[in-house]
Amino acid sequence: MTKALLTSLMAFLCTHAAAESILHAAGKALGQISAGVAEGITQPMRDAQPEWITIAPRSKQECIAESSGELNTIYMRCRNGRQEFVRHDANGRKRVLSERPIPQH
Repeated sequence: MTKALLTSLMAFLCTHAAAESILHAAGKALGQISAGVAEGITQPMRDAQPEWITIAPRSKQECIAESSGELNTIYMRCRNGRQEFVRHDANGRKRVLSERPIPQH
């Protein structure tokens, strides 16, 4: 009877250990899958975060051509350069939220 009890106890412990390792493996796999899904969901949100980009000053000839030969605000923005606070939409189009002169350091 003791031998049968020990055998059944060992069988129970082995089954329990195997079930625990299966559950552990399943939980780990589920965690990796959900992390991958979360990455796919949050990546577009991170890409849509606005950022400051610097547009460098350009030459007189380029700026005159851009302003249609007039010395106006378009010419001055082109000549001085600027920084734009932009966000890209789902189609990849740039949307300017704000604009400022390039800071002088």
